[in-house]
Amino acid sequence: MNHHARVAEQKRSDVSGIAYYGFQNNTENACGTMSSDDDMIIGVSSDYFADGSKCFQHIQIALQSDPSKSVDVTLTDLCTECGPSGNVYVSPAAFKALNNGDLDVGVLDVTWSLGSSSSSDSSSESAPSSTEEDTPAPTTTAKAAPATVEKAAAATTTTSKAVAATTSKAAAKVETSTKTTATTSTKQATSTGTSNEGWKLSSKLEGQDFLNFFNYDSGTGDNGGSANYVNGVKEGLAYVSNGQVILAVDDAESVSARNSLRMVSKTTFNAGDQNLFVFDIAHMPAVCGTWPAVWLTGANWPYQGEIDVVEGVSLYNKNIYSVHTGSGCSFQQSDISALTKVQLLEATGLSCDANSDPGACGFSDTSSTTFGPGFNKAGGGVFALQYDTSGIQMWFFAPDSVPSDITSLAPNPSTWGSPRMAVPKSTCNPSTFFKDLMLIVDTNLAGSFTEGVWAVDGAGGQATSCKTQTGVDSAAAYVTGHGSAFGEDAQWKINGFYIYNQ
Repeated sequence: MNHHARVAEQKRSDVSGIAYYGFQNNTENACGTMSSDDDMIIGVSSDYFADGSKCFQHIQIALQSDPSKSVDVTLTDLCTECGPSGNVYVSPAAFKALNNGDLDVGVLDVTWSLGSSSSSDSSSESAPSSTEEDTPAPTTTAKAAPATVEKAAAATTTTSKAVAATTSKAAAKVETSTKTTATTSTKQATSTGTSNEGWKLSSKLEGQDFLNFFNYDSGTGDNGGSANYVNGVKEGLAYVSNGQVILAVDDAESVSARNSLRMVSKTTFNAGDQNLFVFDIAHMPAVCGTWPAVWLTGANWPYQGEIDVVEGVSLYNKNIYSVHTGSGCSFQQSDISALTKVQLLEATGLSCDANSDPGACGFSDTSSTTFGPGFNKAGGGVFALQYDTSGIQMWFFAPDSVPSDITSLAPNPSTWGSPRMAVPKSTCNPSTFFKDLMLIVDTNLAGSFTEGVWAVDGAGGQATSCKTQTGVDSAAAYVTGHGSAFGEDAQWKINGFYIYNQ
């Protein structure tokens, strides 16, 4: 009550904007202190944070629709991802106090004003308890295990959990840390030019826009995995830090299943849309037991097809590019011979029918910097996928070889040289075999692929097996019993995804 009294004595200078909620994640804030999710704190834009001289001042924040609903919060942080200068983020406790104990709405229209300064006072009022209800979202199927493991079981269907906010306003987690992140994988795209080939940018997925583009699946991991998929925004595993999207894995030491993410696009893609995807990735999970991937699939697997752009397990250094379909899609031997930068994983895998062989039509990159530790040490890189009526093609570019037309957002794929992998239209028409594809980013844990190579030296460019390195007999046992290994090394750090159409 004393805090409220001090605020009331100040000359008010109300600011209107949007309030997000931000998990603290045990990081130091811009004022040099550590806060918890239960503390009543706020982060403001640089226009109001200034040089930090206003640290620990009290701010009265209220709903625009009902000014009687207000709380007193302490200024502790700078919010670099909040958008317009009047926008703020508050702790989950403060957000719940303003919104009847609920985080699901994602954002609130608020009015706020600065109060007095106090470096010794900070409010830690308890937030009301709440029960979050899941909202159904489109279902997705389990992804096929690549060729190095035994035939996977039939794909299962899981129920997705919808993103909390359904409005056009950005929802959920806004990063609070001002610490420096790892070096980005490529030169940041800063301008939009004109593609000579008619490609037009339709979705520029950076920061909060990236997180809002996806729904978040719930349930257990694919192919017998030990992941427990959760809503990453709500659980603090999906957030933005210094412009990069961070997708993390829970690091509690011992669990029955480890919280992780499978993010599924809210929109679907068809060849007739004439799609070009550019995936600018700075870091990917590289821990024994992880199975990260960027891929597309239809709801009726495998009959609507699957395209794997980024995939591997554990400490693989060589990326795997794959397609999986129903019967009828295939490669000719001449098509394989033309792919000089990859190796077919199965010599007999020319038919892409996943009902007969879920591992067929998989290709391993010959470069040891295209996945996992090798990729991360090299500073990341850019993957590209052209999926249109002409066929399916995939490229990879190391940070020092990214074409300038990619960084200028004016891509001309015909100038990029030979793709890593190309699926011939003549024997696998994309309009026939790939329909209504959802874009997915996930980190499965353990599972059939990971277990299948757990004790294999040399798999995927990984010199020594994870069984030898960890001394643990199975991927599942390592995943569920060694949470301290699943920290930063198990994170995706994504600069942006860019989707173009002709």
